Amino acid sequence: MKKIIKPFSIMLLIAVLSLFSCSDEFLNAPSENQLTPADLPAGITPFDGIAESMYFKPWFTFNDKFLIAIGDMYAGNAFTFDGAYQQFKDAQVTSQNPILTEGYTSLFSVVDQANSLMRLVEERKSELPEASYKNSIAISRFMRANAYFYLVRTFGAVPIVAKAGSAAQPKRNLIADVYKFIKLDLQYAIDNLPEASVKKGYVNKTVAKGIMAKVHLTLKEYSECVALTQEVMSSQYSLIQDYGKLFSSPESNNSAESMFALQWKAIATQWGTQNTNQAYIVPGGTGITGGADGWGVYLPSISLQKGFEANDKRKIQTIMTDGDFYPELLINAGGFKYKKIYSATGANFRKYIVGSAAERNDVFFMRTSQNTIILRYSDILLMHAEAKLAGASSTTDASALRAFNEVRTRAGLPTKTVLTRDELFKERRIEFALEGQYFFDLKRRGLSEAISVISQQEVGFYSDDARTALVSSLITPGSNYFELPLPQSAIDTNPSLLEPAVPYNFN
Repeated sequence: MKKIIKPFSIMLLIAVLSLFSCSDEFLNAPSENQLTPADLPAGITPFDGIAESMYFKPWFTFNDKFLIAIGDMYAGNAFTFDGAYQQFKDAQVTSQNPILTEGYTSLFSVVDQANSLMRLVEERKSELPEASYKNSIAISRFMRANAYFYLVRTFGAVPIVAKAGSAAQPKRNLIADVYKFIKLDLQYAIDNLPEASVKKGYVNKTVAKGIMAKVHLTLKEYSECVALTQEVMSSQYSLIQDYGKLFSSPESNNSAESMFALQWKAIATQWGTQNTNQAYIVPGGTGITGGADGWGVYLPSISLQKGFEANDKRKIQTIMTDGDFYPELLINAGGFKYKKIYSATGANFRKYIVGSAAERNDVFFMRTSQNTIILRYSDILLMHAEAKLAGASSTTDASALRAFNEVRTRAGLPTKTVLTRDELFKERRIEFALEGQYFFDLKRRGLSEAISVISQQEVGFYSDDARTALVSSLITPGSNYFELPLPQSAIDTNPSLLEPAVPYNFN
């Protein structure tokens, strides 16, 4: 067995990985900009490259605007006056939309990088112990599965690109085959990832089971989802009691509740390694970031604000409303007291606000190290309850109620003895606000039910300083609401994307 040398410099690794980061070529996946074994520096193994890149770099533009634009604004959780997001606010997104294109590009960047790293591992297989080889492939397939899970839920039929250097103009594949491909990738990850994470924040076998459970839930495979969520619920993960620390405290990254999170690194001299969310979320004119960013682009919709129950502990950590006080922000000024005049909807988001460079050494202009959580334990609990409902209007199942009430208890809310479908989805909306989940939750409800919900959501604004004169706006989605158009730039590069989807050859 050959000796595997550990990496000597993360900065060198990042420089190497930048050779195959996101580019326009990913619109026509796969990219031809691939690494070869000769490109890998001495002392850097393929696994090191996977571990230190797949958790952040290719996901950057997905996280920068796309996730919140699709998951929250498009679905009615957020309001904005920023013209860049108007199509999402109005639920009329076109194929020319730049944010849509960025998200598509970023997700295929994840696919492309996963495929590139798997090719490297295959070509250097003789240098790796069997366990390291399988783990390297498993993390790549896990990441690829997650990218495709977002792609298929957002765009429907998309091309399956299984290898680096595949055909330059792949055809779209059937939605059912994309899901089959995702399941195969996740099953490999379940079978080959370690039981415990090799490094804090890295995924493991249990995390892969959690994502697989969500895939089953999306496909209404309820018994399979129940079985997997039960396994996860008996594992090492648990709720943390301070809900706010999940989103606004980088030192609390990778807590006992966090299962899969994008691992951002705020580096003053580098772009594309950090979480930019704070810059878009901080109320304009407050100086909370200590710099020129902080634009209040995303505002909580009036509908979302009304969704919080009285005494919900999550509210002050999710949204800022008139009179709320935050001693942890603007510490040198004695804290920050929110005023509704900052926002046309009378509130601003609190999640993903970390603070200023004067207060922290990991904050720079449009840069924080706050993780973006893709899967956390409270999602497992609510998925379990939803799977137990199995599409019914209500349930008194004991395990469903235990899981559901565990989330409610942390929020300081009374428990339920009967769980209804509406209550389950309302709980998810509040628990995961601004986490990019609401659109996909609505999609699981089905078009007719979702249209009924969305068309009653107030997504207007107040025109006066007192925030009482409502300019009402209601959205009635069309029949194609749940399947967004493929980016026009991708079609221009690959016209075969306009052709009907074809079966994928799994042989």
